Amino acid sequence: MLIDDGYCFGCGPHNPIGLRLTFSRDSETGDYVTTYVPIQEHQGWADRVHGGLLALVFDEVLSRVALTTLGKEWVTAEITTRLIRPALIGQSLLFKSRIVAQKSRLVVTTAEAYDEAANVVASATAKLMKPR
Repeated sequence: MLIDDGYCFGCGPHNPIGLRLTFSRDSETGDYVTTYVPIQEHQGWADRVHGGLLALVFDEVLSRVALTTLGKEWVTAEITTRLIRPALIGQSLLFKSRIVAQKSRLVVTTAEAYDEAANVVASATAKLMKPR
């Protein structure tokens, strides 16, 4: 059984150094969404968000759409992230995810991250499995 103790680095409300992401469902598209505003401590190169942190936010939103839609017993087995253009420190990023395939023990989700000008800065796909 998976236990949520509130200390997840991405979404845990009790983690003092975590991102504390929150999520909602877009009523028009059905996508699951979150907003992330990177701070300077989240950079790689000067003024650019570290790609690993973008992958972390993708992991959160890609798994959250499955957890919310299908139940809490799913874990990320594989995630692929494609960085398309620089995401900048201090600029709000909107992540949108959806389920694209489902089998009894496998769910595939996909997502994009948009900058404030609505440009896609990155995309990702995840495969989630039920733990044994």
